[in-house]
Amino acid sequence: MKLFVISFDDGTVHDLKFIELLNKYNLKASLNLNSGLEDFVWYYNGIPIKRLKLNEYVDIFKNHEVCSHSLNHPYLTSLSEEELSYEINQDVYNLECIVKRKINGFAVPFTECNEREIDIIRRNTKIEFIRLSCYASDFIFPSDPYHYKITALYNDKDVYDKINSFSKVDDGLFILCGHSYEFYVNNEWDKIEDILKYIVSFNDIEVVTLAEASDRIFNK
Repeated sequence: MKLFVISFDDGTVHDLKFIELLNKYNLKASLNLNSGLEDFVWYYNGIPIKRLKLNEYVDIFKNHEVCSHSLNHPYLTSLSEEELSYEINQDVYNLECIVKRKINGFAVPFTECNEREIDIIRRNTKIEFIRLSCYASDFIFPSDPYHYKITALYNDKDVYDKINSFSKVDDGLFILCGHSYEFYVNNEWDKIEDILKYIVSFNDIEVVTLAEASDRIFNK
């Protein structure tokens, strides 16, 4: 089985257009949200980036997976065990109240996450799988559901080559990541749509959520 996961972070207003594109090609994604930052605005290349008011856009997530991305997007390695547990547990609680379904996945904010943080998450939260921010060296399935690594960012120079290589393996996992606000700031909406069209051009690549991938890999 060749499983392809589209895992995008942060939940900004630009997710609205991105989700329209996903739906256009009948693709599902894992969308990683911070419930504590709805009023937070930051600047990317000098352009203000606004978060979604999640309660106002619940319906857009109905065909997609929602995962925790922590409450306030901190550097996990800077947190105590209690702080880290709170960041995830409160975010999961908030998101479950908003989307009215179970939240069991987590995507690491920023890039820093060591075995200490993974162990805390496993022991102190109900998270069942973690998407890390480091790169996988191949398409092999992870040894456990707490160590999913990304395969490519949408703007990697070799993203098409990686997808093409993935299409030639018999079994494997590909995780594509990024942020929808990058399409807006960098004027790359055509690029991400072209990538989505390229993915669906391969009949034997199955696009799934991270929860579905985890279930297929570890409960097969």
